[in-house]
Amino acid sequence: MITIGVIGAGHLGKLILKQLNELSEWFTVAGYYDNDPRVGDSSSDLAQWISFDNAASLIVASDAIILSVPTSFHFFYAKQVLSHHKHLFIEKPITDTLEEALYLKNWFNDKQTYPVVQVGHIERFNPAWLSVKDLGLHPMFIEVHRLAPFNARGTDVSVVLDLMIHDLDLILQLIPYEITDIRSNGVAILNPTPDIANARIEFANGAVANVTSSRISMKKMRKMRLFQSDAYITLDFLEKKSQIISRSSLHSETEMPVFSHHNALKEELRSFAEAIFYKKQPVVTVNDGVKALQLAQQIIDNLKSRPS
Repeated sequence: MITIGVIGAGHLGKLILKQLNELSEWFTVAGYYDNDPRVGDSSSDLAQWISFDNAASLIVASDAIILSVPTSFHFFYAKQVLSHHKHLFIEKPITDTLEEALYLKNWFNDKQTYPVVQVGHIERFNPAWLSVKDLGLHPMFIEVHRLAPFNARGTDVSVVLDLMIHDLDLILQLIPYEITDIRSNGVAILNPTPDIANARIEFANGAVANVTSSRISMKKMRKMRLFQSDAYITLDFLEKKSQIISRSSLHSETEMPVFSHHNALKEELRSFAEAIFYKKQPVVTVNDGVKALQLAQQIIDNLKSRPS
């Protein structure tokens, strides 16, 4: 049994605590800490868990810690957790800056399996992705749209770090080649940083990914389309399903890979437990988190370099 604590008891922190309760075969919840003392007082949802007065005491009382704080605090708390040699689950993006991420990477040798450090790229656990990820895909063109209505949560960072980074992580899994060129555009509408952004990413093997993310849309959309020499594949992360149209299926029914629907957050936390218990590499490693952030930062830098 893993004794676990949650730092950050906002919207996501509450969801995580609920899922940890449902994973009682793996976890015992030590409690939570939030730097806003009013959080526990104002939320009956947190009444069943112990509220710690400070992060340090929660870290000491736990075998593992989940960070669900704003991105700007990731590095601050991650250093504390790792200095106590405790397992760490850190929400995406891994840190606020690439310098901080590289610091953690150098601190934690990614070849090690203990302590476990897992980064919260939750789409890796979406049934749509799981249904196709082992099919040996080799896309040469990827088109992505991740659109969401405005929500104040996450607006402390650019839409690239808030939404687009989900898809950047998956693209790097699909196209494991050097990036040769990035061209991006973005517009800040309701926040100081871009609320809508588009990036065209070119790879050394000739593949291209065109990614659009917006947090000011009228409706939600989370779709990825993959084009390769023998097939067209669509992934719908909202509907949690995929579809494959291959050469052989052009004149017949298209293939719809099946993967059982589940709660992606719950499965993500279960995989964290399995990595700890079986002393194996987590599904999303520190190195994966750094690579996704590195690409996101390149896109942000490209945005800043363009004339306004």
